[in-house]
Amino acid sequence: MSTLTAERPATFAGSNSRARVAVPYQILDPNGDMDIYARKSVSRKGREDRELSVNQQINDGIRWGEWNGYRPRYVWVDNGISGSKDVHRPGYDAGLRALESGATRCLWSYKLDRFSRKGALAVLTIMDRLEGKRIFFGSDNLDTSEPKDRRMIMWRAEDAKEFSDQLSDRVADAWRYSKDEGIWLAKRIPYGLKKDPKTRRLFPDPTPAIPGQPDGPTKADVIRRIVREVGGGATVPVVIKRLQADGIFPRPGYIWSPNRLYKILRHPAYIGFQPASDWDDREDPIYRNDKGQRVTVGKGVVTEAQQLKARKVVAERTALFGKKGTKRGVRSVGRHELSGVLHCSGCGRTMIKRGKSFGCPHKNAGGKPCDNPASITATHAESFVFQAFVNRLTASAPDSPLLHAVAARWLDTHRPDSVAERREAEERLENAKAALEDLVTAKYKRKEFEGPAAQFYPGLLKEAEDAVRAAENVLSQIPEPTADIGYLLDADTIREAWEQATTEERRELLFLALDGVCVRPKFGAGRTPVTPERFHYAWTGINRVITPADVELVA
Repeated sequence: MSTLTAERPATFAGSNSRARVAVPYQILDPNGDMDIYARKSVSRKGREDRELSVNQQINDGIRWGEWNGYRPRYVWVDNGISGSKDVHRPGYDAGLRALESGATRCLWSYKLDRFSRKGALAVLTIMDRLEGKRIFFGSDNLDTSEPKDRRMIMWRAEDAKEFSDQLSDRVADAWRYSKDEGIWLAKRIPYGLKKDPKTRRLFPDPTPAIPGQPDGPTKADVIRRIVREVGGGATVPVVIKRLQADGIFPRPGYIWSPNRLYKILRHPAYIGFQPASDWDDREDPIYRNDKGQRVTVGKGVVTEAQQLKARKVVAERTALFGKKGTKRGVRSVGRHELSGVLHCSGCGRTMIKRGKSFGCPHKNAGGKPCDNPASITATHAESFVFQAFVNRLTASAPDSPLLHAVAARWLDTHRPDSVAERREAEERLENAKAALEDLVTAKYKRKEFEGPAAQFYPGLLKEAEDAVRAAENVLSQIPEPTADIGYLLDADTIREAWEQATTEERRELLFLALDGVCVRPKFGAGRTPVTPERFHYAWTGINRVITPADVELVA
């Protein structure tokens, strides 16, 4: 008796598109005339294993064959594969193929429920297809070649299917009950979270993210950092570079991948909710119980509003001046005051500085050709952009959308502590509104509150609306902080601040009012003067996309 190790096993087609390969589990006698089929289902932790092992089944089959005048030839095994689900079973298919082709006279199986749990119809189909062939079920003492056993085989097959269905229902009910109770069931726990062994619920992981640095950031802090930085406008590749530069990795020997970070921005567990089955492919990734309520699975690492904000930034990140909404993001820290500010009108890409000029990266760095690459001398760009910045701010009315947006950015940059309390209250309100929006979407778009579940919707709606009103009341009692941007309304004070600022501070000053500047190629050949028409500005707080026909002249 020897175990076969095939160099290149044959592939047997089945219902599963990712078909497994089948080779004999054992070769007993290549010239034999009986094959043995053995199967063992997937074992589950905590359950008593009442299934006869594969080796025991094989030994029983060998003894039966020797007692009944057969020479066992091949042993076919499906280990850890269900007999009731519509999955491909390589050993099962190979055994039937051998019997049908005449390579063997008999196929032996320990018991009918080891052979199939799909019911009488499935077994009857096999028997009709292999009429005149012999399949013997050892423990049941049933023989398909005996007409008197045919009816009993049908009964036993139905019994096996009924038992399998009942077991499946019990397992599904236990699984659903555990999910409704907020118990984490998956084997793998998301990075940044830990599971309480007693309650089996999740909580933020306090272990160090960098081995050997207990005073450094925790794994939960890393998740908060990812969501915060992406929500603040950083692209996923930039966040990955920053994490790895700081020595933060998902686990030793592994690096962060963009796909992993995108999942962090969607995973319900990070905001404290139970994920639905196949959550990553669903519009709504959060699990709901029979009453339509979202189920918590522990304490989240970030708020729902923070995660939603980061997801929106990823979804809405497009080039201000690009074609066809090409996605763009800030990928590096600039070394020039206009780094990240200038964009090529031909392709929308951020212009880069080489030597004394800014140019289209497609022209300077290769890649997909730009239809109409732009370039401009850095000194001219600095002069025109700064003058436009001064002119626009000093000409803006105090209640203009531009100055409101400038004030908000100034507060975020210069006085983050003064807005912390209000920001937290705003996040609570956003969370409440997000929950209300999700509930309304569940009813009218996803049609989840139909039939018996409809009775729960009014109560859930009232709870969600009350939560929004309570959050609005808290927010109304917190005064809105004011920004000291008076110096940005006077040309002389702006120039004074500009002269005293570093390169990074100058860029921050420009980004208070600008989202970007589009640069068009020069008009005409040879040396031509730089004119205001070559610059088009996207001011913060003003939703607009610049097109070649949409020109704003700067006096």
